[in-house]
Amino acid sequence: MKNRKRIIIGLILILSSIGIYYAYTNMVSTEEAYTSTAVFRGNISNVFIESGEILSDNINGYFSDGMKKIKSIHVEVGEFVEAGDTLLEYESTIDLEIEKVNQEIKSLESAFNEAVKGVDFETVNSVRLEIAGIRNNLALAEEALERSQKLYAEGVIAKSELDSAELSVTQLRNQIALLNNQYNLLVKGVSSDVKQQYEAQIESLAVTLDILEKSRSNYVVQANFDGIITELNAFVGSIPMAGTMVLELQDPSNKSVYADFLVDEAVRIKKNMPASIENKDLELFIEKLNVTKIYPKAVSKVSELGVVQKRVTVTVGLPDTFDQLVLGTNVDVEITIEEKEDVLLVPENAVFEKNRQYYVTVVENGQMVDKQIVKGLEDSDYIEIISGLNEGDMVLTD
Repeated sequence: MKNRKRIIIGLILILSSIGIYYAYTNMVSTEEAYTSTAVFRGNISNVFIESGEILSDNINGYFSDGMKKIKSIHVEVGEFVEAGDTLLEYESTIDLEIEKVNQEIKSLESAFNEAVKGVDFETVNSVRLEIAGIRNNLALAEEALERSQKLYAEGVIAKSELDSAELSVTQLRNQIALLNNQYNLLVKGVSSDVKQQYEAQIESLAVTLDILEKSRSNYVVQANFDGIITELNAFVGSIPMAGTMVLELQDPSNKSVYADFLVDEAVRIKKNMPASIENKDLELFIEKLNVTKIYPKAVSKVSELGVVQKRVTVTVGLPDTFDQLVLGTNVDVEITIEEKEDVLLVPENAVFEKNRQYYVTVVENGQMVDKQIVKGLEDSDYIEIISGLNEGDMVLTD
């Protein structure tokens, strides 16, 4: 009997010990099950981050038509060139064709010298061709004058620039008048039929010469501005495929960062918004920059995962003081869309959604209470609390 009592008492003690142990461990685990932090005041920004590239604002790519063979290349990658420098030349028959026309002009001189005695048709040809050349220049000068008149009326240019354009037209017209008088004196005594026949033929040859001279530019690639050769994808004797960029010229004195943002982000980006760029590998970080341009059209881009996305190019200006930055450098571009100071903040993992409303769990007198909140700006770490909490409130974060 005594043994049975001892067994019962032993079982009670064991069960009590087990109960106390589980109660203690449950209390400890409850205390360790969550982490809380206080609501505090601070600054928060809403930013968009995208990969970008440092490029020149002035880029010119020269592309092949797939038909011409490269005769000579006068530059190499990394070389600085000036506006007007010849970069490369294609093979052409322009010189031969011009020589052929000049021979026709000499033949015309001989024919009319034989037909009309006493008239120096070599001099006549020279004057007539000069008249044709000046007429072409006059046509260009008159177009320039018309543009200048419009710009002056809009207040874009000064009166001196308009006067200069008017003077150019007047001088060319005077030159043509003088040459016409000289021409008329040279052909004085020539019958009207012979004169008309001659003028028709010499005018035709003059037009052919002008066309050939202008087409010469199609076979010579010249620099449009001072810059550096950043790409060269050809060699002497090659015929690059149509659409291949043979040369690329960039002006290193005018740089910007170019980044392609998703459309839903780009529509919220405005000109002059603050921005910064960073390249951790190069220990590069530049802040206090600004958005300078948002392109008006979205284009399709393939992401690293192979997904086609509509993106809009945005540029961030770089001051001249950063001229040491290398063209083509990749950077992370951060654009600040909105920024607030001295607002209530909680860690982003403190907020959860329930029934399409946002909540946090607050610790009050040792009890956990879910409180509905209205949130504002968000960044990668914190969320602004517009209403529902007070500074110092303890919220669960885990």
